Amino acid sequence: MISVFRVSLFVLMLFWAGCASKPPPSLVAPGADRVVFETVYTYAYTLTGPVSHNLLEYRDTLAFCRLIPREKEIGVEVYNLSDNPVRIDWDEVRFVDPEGNAHPVLHELVPLADGVRRQTPSVIPPQGMLSDAITPKPYVYADITGWERKSIFPRSEAAMRMKGQTFGVILPVRQETVVTTYSLSFAVSDVRSYTVERK
Repeated sequence: MISVFRVSLFVLMLFWAGCASKPPPSLVAPGADRVVFETVYTYAYTLTGPVSHNLLEYRDTLAFCRLIPREKEIGVEVYNLSDNPVRIDWDEVRFVDPEGNAHPVLHELVPLADGVRRQTPSVIPPQGMLSDAITPKPYVYADITGWERKSIFPRSEAAMRMKGQTFGVILPVRQETVVTTYSLSFAVSDVRSYTVERK
């Protein structure tokens, strides 16, 4: 009787082991359950000119301008508030680095083989809006895979050294024969880092 009980218990244990949903340790790849973390860097900006503001935007009777800094480019939004078309000549737009150097920009990342080309101006109709992005020409380079861009606002440890640095965008807006030049300067007011689980 005891031996029958032991055999039954042994068979029951084998059944439970066979129904286990988790594979035995020998079948789990080393490091498969390892959690990987990464550091994420975020920036905060303030407009420093022509007025001081927590938002990177400026308006007058002609236009409303907004800057949107990203890692490798600066988004530019321009709203034409007037009743006549306005024009932006991208060959006249400049990016100003923290040392005060003004660089020509590309508003589309399709330069010629030598990196030099004439860019087509953009026309914004009355009450219309333009959304584009600019990259300083010195930040564009060619490698074996094609054209690449350096980081303006890096997402690495170098980001922590960006706090306090000031940048600018010089944006001439032409309406008929009159040119209004918007000199928008902004500073990196804060940089923070967070450790998050990599998905």
